[in-house]
Amino acid sequence: MSESIAHNVEHFGPAELAEGKKEVLRDGGPGRARKKPMISLSAATGLLDAIEAAGGNPDQILHSLGLDRSLFSHSEGFISCAVFDRLLQEAARSTGDDRFGLHFGEHFNPKDIGALAYVLLNSPTIKVGFENVGRYLKVHNEAARVSVAVEGERVYLRYRLVDTPIEAARQHNEYGVALALNAIRMMMGSQWVPLEVQFAHEAPDQISEHLRVFGAPVLFGYETNAFVIEREVAERQVPTADQRLYRILKRYLEHVLDEMPREDELLASVRRAIAESMRDGRPKLGRVAKKVAMSLCTLQRRLKEYGVDFNKLVDDTRRRFSLNYLRDGRHTLTEVAFLLGYSELSAFNRAFKRWTGSTPLEYRRRLTRNPGTDGLSPYPLPEEQKLSARS
Repeated sequence: MSESIAHNVEHFGPAELAEGKKEVLRDGGPGRARKKPMISLSAATGLLDAIEAAGGNPDQILHSLGLDRSLFSHSEGFISCAVFDRLLQEAARSTGDDRFGLHFGEHFNPKDIGALAYVLLNSPTIKVGFENVGRYLKVHNEAARVSVAVEGERVYLRYRLVDTPIEAARQHNEYGVALALNAIRMMMGSQWVPLEVQFAHEAPDQISEHLRVFGAPVLFGYETNAFVIEREVAERQVPTADQRLYRILKRYLEHVLDEMPREDELLASVRRAIAESMRDGRPKLGRVAKKVAMSLCTLQRRLKEYGVDFNKLVDDTRRRFSLNYLRDGRHTLTEVAFLLGYSELSAFNRAFKRWTGSTPLEYRRRLTRNPGTDGLSPYPLPEEQKLSARS
């Protein structure tokens, strides 16, 4: 199994994937430059059969959206995430199954996604696995974001879609979270259940199917979609993980990322402006707007177009810089707090613990004791991450 997958991956290189993204833009013609986020057609594996099994007419749905059935005869191409959202919405409407996305995800085999799924399934722990998904997800779905947050003895595996109204994203969200459940059960056993499931959209009229699928409390109206799980479970070794396959596929996905366009120039400029403003306290939107030569309203509008929240961008920039400063080792904790714009060390301590689950001092001590790790995970880093951790 591992040999076969590794062989196939090595023969489908990053350049081919990049070309596929340029060519298979069926909702407006090949070769045209686009800002619309795309999703791999592998996400729609079995979708037409699922619509038919639920009593719908897939050809009628495709026709209403201006799509051709032949588009779904292979999984190497991409369609816009907006089209995929509408497909799921129309499937729910035409079949009369208000929970179509949930049911489609329930029966979806994560392995059909390809390399990304195999990296997750062969990660050393659930926590590391979803950190990997957060890094590589744009290879599969450019509109989705995944993050991992440790809060005490609980871990939150968060998932959200950008540039999509919450209620319009319901079917897509339920599909994605149900698919993630299948992946975790492949890692931890078929009987595994989370402590809690959270959805960003409001509760539908009936949630009995959600309770059946997840086997846990299901709550609605949260900021993001999330699994809440025990920290001990999130950090437990995955017994079926294949470390050789894991390393091969991670290298492959790193190459794919290298071939993809870099972060948009505007966002990179905003990050630089935030970094330059941090020493003077928490960066303000107005000040950053001046640094990038825009009015405050224009910058707000442009960030909204990219689905980026300014405060979260500030938080993420501070987090990135904090890790680099602490790895560097030349600054005291008080100096690091000052460089990040915190007026007190205690405020930096609280923020860092929210980001990583440990205090800055604990993180630095772990780096000292285990120089071959990232300071967050007890497991050794792959060689390519060791290099980046030293930079």
